[in-house]
Amino acid sequence: MNGKTTPIASGPGPLPDDIDEAAARWSEVLRDADPDADASLRAAFESWRAGSQAHATAFRRVEAAHALARAIADAPEMLELRRETLARAANARPSCAPRIYAYSIAASLVAVAAIGLLILRPDAPGRMVRDMQDAIAGNVHETGIGQRSEVKLDDGSVVTLNTDSRVSVHYEGRMRAVTLERGQALFKVAKDRSRPFVVTADGRQVTALGTEFEVHMSERLFEVTLLEGRVTVTRERTQPTAIAVAPTAELQPGQQFVALAAAVPQVRAADVRREVSWRHGQVVFENESLADAVAEINRYSRNQIVLGDTRLAALKISGAFNTGDTDTFVDAVTAYFPIERAVSQSDAIVLKPRAPERG
Repeated sequence: MNGKTTPIASGPGPLPDDIDEAAARWSEVLRDADPDADASLRAAFESWRAGSQAHATAFRRVEAAHALARAIADAPEMLELRRETLARAANARPSCAPRIYAYSIAASLVAVAAIGLLILRPDAPGRMVRDMQDAIAGNVHETGIGQRSEVKLDDGSVVTLNTDSRVSVHYEGRMRAVTLERGQALFKVAKDRSRPFVVTADGRQVTALGTEFEVHMSERLFEVTLLEGRVTVTRERTQPTAIAVAPTAELQPGQQFVALAAAVPQVRAADVRREVSWRHGQVVFENESLADAVAEINRYSRNQIVLGDTRLAALKISGAFNTGDTDTFVDAVTAYFPIERAVSQSDAIVLKPRAPERG
């Protein structure tokens, strides 16, 4: 596009039943766009995607199908399907502008790619393919940095995803299985005593019948916080036929299971309101180290804070801050502590000890 693009939002918007086509149009436009020159286009896309869960799900399906198409592009069956789809599109009489019609063809080809793998190659190996199939089927739900999302599952359970989080859902037979692949999620489980609700994350399983709990995993910790009901936390099953293994912990409301790297897991009392304050767009610190507070604030923004001096890490901070509002956090820290922003050649916000004033 020679560095120039026309925002997809210009002109008539897609009708409600054209969401898949709109998602395909966005995918093609973003693929052609100059990442450095098209910030406004990216902003328009993010606004469209955030407009509804249906938009986000449709775009995820399109992107997954594109990846599938690349993976099996040379398969004879796929080539034949593509030829048939293009032939049908060529014979159809377009009732829209040529460029929009081209996007409609692109959407059809993406759908063909998905069907080609699911029907012609149902036993295709590899985690990547399984993940793509899950995405196309709508079994995967995720958020970007700074985003939150609420998803209602088929049984009426509700999953609320925090920033940069991803879950995959597999309801089969007598078990409602969910995998937290990254990040943090709050689960409000619909009661069904015949089908346990099991969340797998970081080598552990959290089992509930009807309850509300949060699971948070990162490189340094794994936490389960129970708001109401009862859950057990076990090591992940190693045998496919095993129904259960001995629990490592059973939580009561207000308790939290915590496993830190290189430390023995423990169950402790939790400030539940503070733990789940992110649901309302806030993070709350109570005598937290500045290093931990900065790490938490950084989860919600691409504008990262860096401590330029290790002596700052142990400072203690308390307060409530809006998620994603990095500037307000930095203003508070530099006003309360003898800290200032350093001149940086990167996009990072570097904090350093404030130089003493000269008399």
